[in-house]
Amino acid sequence: MAELKKSLGTLRLTFYGVGTIVGAGIYTVIGAAAGQAGYDLWLSFILAAVAASFSALSYAELSSTYPNAGAEFIFVRKAFPKIDIPSFLTGWTIAFHSSATIAAVLLAFSGYLNVFLNIPALLVSYGALVVLALISITGIKKSSTANIIMVSIQLLGLFILIAIGLAETGPPKAEFFKIESFSNTIAATATLFFVYTGFEHMAALGSEVKNPGRTIPKAFLLTMLFTTIIYLLISFTVLNISDPSKLAGVDSPLSLAASNLNNWLPVALGIAALFATANAAFSGIISISRLLFGMASAGELPKFMTKTNAQKVPWATTLIVMVAVAGFLLLGDIKIVAGMSSLGALLVFVAVNVALIILRFKSPNEKRPFKVPLSIGKVPILPILAIIISLALVVQYEWQVYAAFVGAIVVGIVLDYFLDKREKKDIDPEKEKKLFNH
Repeated sequence: MAELKKSLGTLRLTFYGVGTIVGAGIYTVIGAAAGQAGYDLWLSFILAAVAASFSALSYAELSSTYPNAGAEFIFVRKAFPKIDIPSFLTGWTIAFHSSATIAAVLLAFSGYLNVFLNIPALLVSYGALVVLALISITGIKKSSTANIIMVSIQLLGLFILIAIGLAETGPPKAEFFKIESFSNTIAATATLFFVYTGFEHMAALGSEVKNPGRTIPKAFLLTMLFTTIIYLLISFTVLNISDPSKLAGVDSPLSLAASNLNNWLPVALGIAALFATANAAFSGIISISRLLFGMASAGELPKFMTKTNAQKVPWATTLIVMVAVAGFLLLGDIKIVAGMSSLGALLVFVAVNVALIILRFKSPNEKRPFKVPLSIGKVPILPILAIIISLALVVQYEWQVYAAFVGAIVVGIVLDYFLDKREKKDIDPEKEKKLFNH
């Protein structure tokens, strides 16, 4: 079985995680959240970080215990080794919603580029897709370096906004810390939950991480901490320089806030947003190609999908991701495509947290380099809270999103039944050692 090259340490994996979280969402969603929470926006960011961290901790435990490119597919397969449909549908759902995510951010990328150059959106999106896919097959270390450069540029734009904004307006105002409406704060928390998603893509790089038992949990925790600090600073900055109701009424709230300071800052943010969306698409291509590679390595997808190049990059699955994203781009509607993405993420969070709970009972003596804290007996509390939060957020989408997902699940079931697979592997300890590189 082909293996991937271990080249990622804590710094590179943390940069990857930060880049997947601090993507296009913060440039748009913060306006809607400010309209809901008002000056309590900072508290909504903290609550959203806590809610997302429940699932992030579960990912940290499972991906450090079972570091594998198959990620969520492997976790669910371990929990249900005798029935392959739950794990297959988990992997299928991730591939579906992540392809939709990549398409959504590429459409957003074309929108930001349109501010500078008037080029048809689909042409820009398809061109960016091809370029990013080609970069991703040059090797994980080179891809990681490209990721670090793009993340640094997108963060630089945000830090410039924070530095200039707080320098001109001073520290956060006292009224920010008087909670006006807790119900509105909770509503904004649900909106902001999605600007923290993206950390799950880190799990798919488990096979390419050096010392995964130590590196993966540390990178997950650093990623959540760093992004929360950035988001808090941004919330204080934009509320200092702009009214929450005005932020809620525009598509580019950060640019509106920046325009209150000077004329060139919105341009700098536009450039940062270009790199943020490009990097989000780039990270998605990398992680989903690894997930499909992991599924193929377990015999759940055709054997040709395990092919790698001289740099140990799964080029066959990268091309498949390209084709899938190209199909989603034809929809052209960011709202529907983004809805598919976030619904899929929530359903996968449920599956991963259920898998963690089951594995705590099935494999209590498994060596876990990191363990989610707070348990009653063998029952972990935080994964249960993560399941409740995810299910509570599942009910907020338009009917087209649910219809698309039902269709995707049906297609997945049919594929699982008819695909010409290699011999199935019940994951016993001996085969596990080879399959999981563990």
